[in-house]
Amino acid sequence: MQFPPSAPLPLFDRFSGRLDELSGVRLSPVEALQFSLQLDLTRLFNARNGLTIPAFLAGAGSALDYGLPDTLHLSAQSNGDLQRWELVIARAIALYEPRLINVRVAVTPERARPTAARVNIMALAAVAEQLCQFQFEAALDERRVRATMAHSHV
Repeated sequence: MQFPPSAPLPLFDRFSGRLDELSGVRLSPVEALQFSLQLDLTRLFNARNGLTIPAFLAGAGSALDYGLPDTLHLSAQSNGDLQRWELVIARAIALYEPRLINVRVAVTPERARPTAARVNIMALAAVAEQLCQFQFEAALDERRVRATMAHSHV
């Protein structure tokens, strides 16, 4: 599969050579970037580093610190903890997803599951010298501490 030059491949796919699995699929530049961003954000949110939240928020970020710090102690029922999650996610995106700019993160409790939170991410990214708005939604569960990108759209 040939990705347009303005839509780089997902980070780990650049090294794995897994593009053969996707052969025959044609994506527009916006779709390719959306797909790439969704894959990389899902990987970022599902990786854990060994830092505390304060150390992660204050740190410069390195390859060894890739991912999110331990958030097991955060509660989806606490406004302060939801704000902390917003800071952590926004910081992770700022450090490890440089294609996204003007990032806004909102974390809200999940009504159906008291231990889960819903994350909405709105940001801009360049596609062929134009800025496009992207929106991603993820679910954070304090029991599993995993995030799955539910959908994204332009």
